[in-house]
Amino acid sequence: MKHYLFAVLVFVVAAAGIFYAGIRVGNYQTTKRIDKLMEKSLHSLDATEIKNQVMILELIKAGDYNMAQKRLEAFLDVGLAGLALYVNNPPLNPDREDKDIIEAIRVAKKYRKKYPGHRVNSTFENSVKKTLDYVGNK
Repeated sequence: MKHYLFAVLVFVVAAAGIFYAGIRVGNYQTTKRIDKLMEKSLHSLDATEIKNQVMILELIKAGDYNMAQKRLEAFLDVGLAGLALYVNNPPLNPDREDKDIIEAIRVAKKYRKKYPGHRVNSTFENSVKKTLDYVGNK
């Protein structure tokens, strides 16, 4: 009987150890996969930004300053609309990166007040307004 209980105990401990090891390996593999996806996402953002910058440079070189300005204003709208996600869930204890984000919003708001002629695309209008309003008291 003692050998049977000992064997059961060894089996339970071994199963728990294997289960724990499986969790650790799975966590490690998942973390590696997430890191790879984040890295790809950042590279994709860089690639998109490069294409946009080249498009603006081409417009400037061709002397189409009006269209270059319109594109830059639209890019600003998209960026501000994207930050609406941040504004909806701001951190309780902002760190340096958060302060950089808030400062970027503040700079955009100051620009838009200085040059108010741009009309925001209706798709982004609410998000842009919410983002710009976020720095109203800060």
